[in-house]
Amino acid sequence: MAHEHASRGGAPNTPMLIAWEVTRSCMLACKHCRAAAKATPYEGELSTEDCFKLLDNIAAFAKPIIILTGGEPMLRPDIYDIAAYGTKLGLRMVMAPCGALINDESAKKILASGVSQISISLDGATAESHDAFRGVEGAFESSMRGIEAAKRQGLGFQINTTITQTNLDELPKILDLAIELGANVFNPFLLVPTGRGKELIDQEISPRQYEDTLRWLARVKEEKDIPIRVTCAPHYQRIVRQMGLHKGGRHQVKGCMGGQQFAFISHVGKVQICGFLEEEAGDLRKVDLDFQKVWETSELFLQMRDLSAYKGRCGGCEFIRVCGGCRARAFAMTGDYMNEEPFCTYEPKKLAKLERDELDDKLLSLIQTDFPVAARPFDELAAMFDTDAETVMQRIGRLQQGGVIRRLGAVFDSKSLGYVSTLVAASVPADRLDEVAATVSELAGVTHNYRREHKYNLWFTLTAESAQSQQDILADLSTGTGVEFFPLPALVVYKIRVAFQLVEGSPSATATVAPAPQLHEIVSLGDEQKHLVRLLQESIPLADRPFDSLAEQLGWSMERVIEQIAEWRSAGVVRRFGAVVNHHRLGFAANGMAVFRVPDDEIDGVGERLAEWAEISHCYHRPPLEGFDYNLFAMVHGQTPEQVRDIVADIASQIGPYEHTVLFSTTEYKKVSMKYFV
Repeated sequence: MAHEHASRGGAPNTPMLIAWEVTRSCMLACKHCRAAAKATPYEGELSTEDCFKLLDNIAAFAKPIIILTGGEPMLRPDIYDIAAYGTKLGLRMVMAPCGALINDESAKKILASGVSQISISLDGATAESHDAFRGVEGAFESSMRGIEAAKRQGLGFQINTTITQTNLDELPKILDLAIELGANVFNPFLLVPTGRGKELIDQEISPRQYEDTLRWLARVKEEKDIPIRVTCAPHYQRIVRQMGLHKGGRHQVKGCMGGQQFAFISHVGKVQICGFLEEEAGDLRKVDLDFQKVWETSELFLQMRDLSAYKGRCGGCEFIRVCGGCRARAFAMTGDYMNEEPFCTYEPKKLAKLERDELDDKLLSLIQTDFPVAARPFDELAAMFDTDAETVMQRIGRLQQGGVIRRLGAVFDSKSLGYVSTLVAASVPADRLDEVAATVSELAGVTHNYRREHKYNLWFTLTAESAQSQQDILADLSTGTGVEFFPLPALVVYKIRVAFQLVEGSPSATATVAPAPQLHEIVSLGDEQKHLVRLLQESIPLADRPFDSLAEQLGWSMERVIEQIAEWRSAGVVRRFGAVVNHHRLGFAANGMAVFRVPDDEIDGVGERLAEWAEISHCYHRPPLEGFDYNLFAMVHGQTPEQVRDIVADIASQIGPYEHTVLFSTTEYKKVSMKYFV
């Protein structure tokens, strides 16, 4: 039933489709269940009268399709009354039962209530594979009996399939089975690991498999005699257009409709943009079941509709209006639902062609490290460059929208906040690398995750609240993936300073400035200070007085906010305050990890010398690894791999005859800022 709204009219941002979890109770234990539902009653579910009142409110301003879902909606004794009431109001009511409770009698009742279409899930083409996924023996056979009963009574049905690693190869057989059974629609879902589905993170298909699967679905849609609609895969709409298979028309199908044409209502009346993003848009019980009020005024919904606020590749993508990226997956993997879709492999043309002039480069070179923390910082920047504050804000906003600036805010020192960080290496079989990398990227403490050219081909940074927590995370990760992970903590930090200088023409070097002071003691922070840390982890607003809004949220004066940031910068709690950039967008396409084998009694002297090179942004003493017995690690940036190799060769010729090599990152799986105290 996904995307059936495409055949219905409606004003912009009118709800066209609402999934309503009328109950969370369910007799199954599906591995992917976003609700982790159980076969027990749930407290606080809306009464029959509440349901009628809610439907009255919806029907008064829109005529969306209402999906009665769960849990198992048929476990609710008044389900037929709810469906009939919605039908009487002119709403198209459909239902998403599990199938086990569908028999001739219940199928007749469903039809009598005005529901003419149901969906039944098949996640395997056989009883063995489907039952294993659904967590109940006999689930396949009960679904088959339900389908046959629906067919006998003339009740239309579609087949839903959640795609994971376990059934990816079986997908053609499931599609053929749907056709053989006489389904009206085949509706594959791409797993979003929330709820019980978090346990399936290692079963989520890789970004490459994701793209290939969507292309296969686009092709087979042209060949098979059944409509195919894809859910939780918004960039399917990009793919069909790239393949020339898009069928134009008056009503455009959109990828992610969350908060724009679609909403989810939970069993207790909480409204969300979808069932997989558990961020509350509103509580219907607090507004007298006024769904329209939530739909039209919710800050979350308004954010979803402001496409100009989308970040990264999504923000600069020419397909944003038809795709939009999965907001739930962005949140699950980065903690920011406005971030780019992490499982999309497409590189937007707009971002690739974003051109910068001299003022852009001067601004970028300065604000990476020396953004003025002042009452009116953009006025100060404007004075430096003989322009006005509005121009400066427009320039920075364009660079953010184009993915050049990832974030404008504080970069904190993990150790001073009580966190511990480590580099982690793993040797992963090539055919599992994308899958394991996706599992790693799901971890909130993983900020950087790369594929590198070596036997140890997966490298990521992991930050946790304690060394024990870090060990537990890696142990769980190893158990879940079957891969051994090797922590390589920094024994000595010689340099952490990422600042790319662009004012001399083409990109050539990082900033030649002294690293910020490094704390060796954990600072004690109160609740309000921790709140400020959380606020500074987001981009500051592009406003004349950006720190006013932070002060208002804290109940502080603006002067106090600025003084606290200045104090933290001086002490090294804030390593730098400024623009966190995408070095690829700046022309630094090559990222090489240069590693050296240096005797322990010489390593400090060599490390300090390496820190002087402008092209090196990070330099650490780390423990050696079996089969990789290097102990001095330096990140080198350049425009090409050849340039990086030349830089490393020049460095090696000057520091001494130490054995070394360079590992290049060939895939960036994840790169975000750490979120502290969340």
